[in-house]
Amino acid sequence: MAVLMSERRRPSARVTMGFLPPALEPYALVLPAMLVLAFFFAGPALYNIALSFQNVSLFDLGQSNQWVGFANFAAVLTGGGLAAAFFNTAVMQTLVTVVLRLVFGLGLAILLNAEVFKRWRLGWLVRSLVLVPFVTPPVVAVAAWKWLLDPRYGAVNQLLLSLGLIERGIPFLSRTSTVWGAIEAMLIWRELPFVIITFLAALQSIPKELKESARIDGASEFQIHMRIVLPMLKPVIAVVALLTTIWTFNNFVYVWLATRGGPGDYTQVLATKMYTVSFVDYRVGEGAAIGVLMSVIMFAFALGYLALLSRKGKGAT
Repeated sequence: MAVLMSERRRPSARVTMGFLPPALEPYALVLPAMLVLAFFFAGPALYNIALSFQNVSLFDLGQSNQWVGFANFAAVLTGGGLAAAFFNTAVMQTLVTVVLRLVFGLGLAILLNAEVFKRWRLGWLVRSLVLVPFVTPPVVAVAAWKWLLDPRYGAVNQLLLSLGLIERGIPFLSRTSTVWGAIEAMLIWRELPFVIITFLAALQSIPKELKESARIDGASEFQIHMRIVLPMLKPVIAVVALLTTIWTFNNFVYVWLATRGGPGDYTQVLATKMYTVSFVDYRVGEGAAIGVLMSVIMFAFALGYLALLSRKGKGAT
């Protein structure tokens, strides 16, 4: 017995790679992943930064180009349309849709977490239906919405005409009073399931005992959600808000496929302006400068947002 106990207490021999000192082994194990990240992420980012300081055309890529310093940034900042594109990106495309997705996503997640779906074992069906927009490719989603909003044959206009609410079809995607509402509807419909599923998973991780004890103490459902559910969801809400803001700010697909920045430049966002400058006007250097500005804006926003959250967390503790 004493021999067995001594063998159990004996530390197991560490398995080493054999050709490296033990202190370098962790770095060697992480090195392949770091190389992959550098090749697929850091490499293109550094190349884009280099292009932003060069006078380069789309037809001059791969050749030696003239370095012009901050001339591309000066041309972009002093040129027309950047302020309007930034406002469309920050407010119309990002702020409005992120806020609505958080509100609708939280409300629908609370609704889908109701006991009735669990009692009738319909949770799997509800989650499957919620995921339908999210698994739909963005190109297909925008094409379907363009058909729905068609002024002549679209289902939305046909419904409004049959109800007598309008006398003629509304060109939702070519009228300035309706175009942003149509784009925001497309974006929210396609991206809302991610928020719902994330909040639903967070709701299901909250212990049932907390809610039951609150009900025993006489708390209403509204008080339970305000005093228990929402405070416990704050970390998840913070992460979802950050991710959706970054994804939406950099989004190119919905505006470009729906309106190509029109009518005129009314719905031009930074991503579509970068594409237009680079691949329509062939000024790749200025387009790269717009991309760098977008990255700087989002990096500063992420740092400020995380710093604010950490300050609030320290204040709460």
